[in-house]
Amino acid sequence: MKNLGYYNGRVGLIEEISVPMTDRAFYFGDGVYDAVMCRNNIPYLLFEHVNRLYQNCHLLGITPPKTKEELSHLIKELVKLVDGEEKFVYFHVSRGSGIREHTFTEGKGNLCITIKPQKVDNVFEKMDLAVTNDYRYSYCNIKTLNLLPSVLSAQLAKDNRCEETVFVRDGYITECSHSNISILKNGELITAPADKHILPGVTRAHLIEEARKHNIPVREEKYTLDDLYSADEIIVTSSSKMARGVKTICRKPVGGKDEERLRILRDSIYNSYLASTKAHERRE
Repeated sequence: MKNLGYYNGRVGLIEEISVPMTDRAFYFGDGVYDAVMCRNNIPYLLFEHVNRLYQNCHLLGITPPKTKEELSHLIKELVKLVDGEEKFVYFHVSRGSGIREHTFTEGKGNLCITIKPQKVDNVFEKMDLAVTNDYRYSYCNIKTLNLLPSVLSAQLAKDNRCEETVFVRDGYITECSHSNISILKNGELITAPADKHILPGVTRAHLIEEARKHNIPVREEKYTLDDLYSADEIIVTSSSKMARGVKTICRKPVGGKDEERLRILRDSIYNSYLASTKAHERRE
């Protein structure tokens, strides 16, 4: 198949799968989502992403329609149906279905999955970033379906010929529209604390782990836009971007002062992706 859509057991092309108007994702964006990259039909860091989805469901009182094990197995089977070596797998659970009413519906949620061919970003190419105020609410630690601020900031980046937009809240950097962002300064990795204002990214956690493995000190603390501009290097992390450096912010050149540590972290994460998704290493 060229792509795949799944909704509560129905499978077909994405453009052929319909979702009922009673699904609370339609009315309220009432649900949570996650996504993974997949290579050689092996979803990368699937356990971590599925686990985060279920933690988010718990935080919002949503009852998933499948167990973690059932969802993981389903994703592993569905990716086999889509053509291509690399694929992007998106999955979300809405609270359920019912005639529009703000209070919670009872019962299990609805499961939606989409899979499409997509390559990981060129991790060796540095990025251009835009900047905007972070007007989002205080549930940024939950990967909800309410993504209007991210949609608007993604368009802002596109309009300015950039790939991402950095959010600034009360003078401090939080994250990007759909990525985490960290800096290297004086040999240390500095990243915003995993509080209610940022998503605790799986790749961000991997970045911290790799930094410590390579004896790079890590500080999880707030930093400002001035700190970002003056950083030795800037690293943007997400499932599809892995760990990429940054060359400009609002067209102003940045970074380029600690290429060695950037290379170590970037290559460690990318090579981990390649190694864990080799076909001959697959384990069911």
